[in-house]
Amino acid sequence: MNLKLFSRNAGWTLGVLLCANAAQKGTSPGPQPAPAVIGWYNGDGQSGLPAQPNWYFKEGEFSRVYDDFVVPAGGWTVLGLFSNNRMDFSGVTRAAWEIRRDMAPGKGGKKVASGLSRATQVLIPGQTPLPGDPTLAYRIQVDGLHVRLAPGRYWLSVAPIGRGGYVNGGAWYLEATLGKNAVGDPPGNNGRALVSKTTLGMKFVDADSISQTGQFGKGHDFSQGAIIDAAASNKQQ
Repeated sequence: MNLKLFSRNAGWTLGVLLCANAAQKGTSPGPQPAPAVIGWYNGDGQSGLPAQPNWYFKEGEFSRVYDDFVVPAGGWTVLGLFSNNRMDFSGVTRAAWEIRRDMAPGKGGKKVASGLSRATQVLIPGQTPLPGDPTLAYRIQVDGLHVRLAPGRYWLSVAPIGRGGYVNGGAWYLEATLGKNAVGDPPGNNGRALVSKTTLGMKFVDADSISQTGQFGKGHDFSQGAIIDAAASNKQQ
């Protein structure tokens, strides 16, 4: 017997039985998980665009990238956040994340929400080392959040926790994007990313101004995203 098929059928049957029993007793089968969807994704990482160092060791020692996204009318409830990074190190279990408003070059704006949270590090399918580059592409994702955002423009940073540049070679870079497979607004094409690097004394510097030029130009936008509660967001619209 195909065990995968059996598992799927068994799970489906169990779900039907639970619902049936609940209906007979006049009760619901219990709370269901929120329907999560990607509300914003700046796009897949693009080789040929310079990435930016992306890591957090402690307050006062980090290199972070902030990229903007727009929450539409009705607002969002954010359930998770993620970033796609080129890394030569696995085993990341935590990430530092921030959501800010009213940012601009040289201006940090207002911190809306932040945390040092448990995270998963998952290899992105189809990614292979580039010539002369031993890093692989990983998604660093934080789940279990419940952050309510009103309509407006925000900036997001999701950085793996560790000492980038010092741990096992420490190549931890946030991938730049041209907006391929982007979701939401903006679709990885407006160049409003900002960079803070404590090691170089940079605070909210325009990413374009410090980016090198690669095969496809400079790194203007970076591969990050937000996962939202679709039901809660729809109710607000």
